[in-house]
Amino acid sequence: MLSMNAARITKFEKIVPALERSDQTSDQAVQAIGRALGAHYSDLVEAPLPDKLLQLLARLDEKKAPKSGGNDDAVG
Repeated sequence: MLSMNAARITKFEKIVPALERSDQTSDQAVQAIGRALGAHYSDLVEAPLPDKLLQLLARLDEKKAPKSGGNDDAVG
């Protein structure tokens, strides 16, 4: 069962006006967050893969490679 007491509602009501800003301030904040996220994403995309992950990918590729004499179309 959920119950709210008056103290919790009062605390929440104090937070709401602080969150209400002018549209210009909100737009600037959204743009700043967007730029920061874009820069972070760019750094992640350009970062080299760790050696352990490269080794794991190489092992997976070896397992995927068809063995000589095998039939790739076989079901079973």
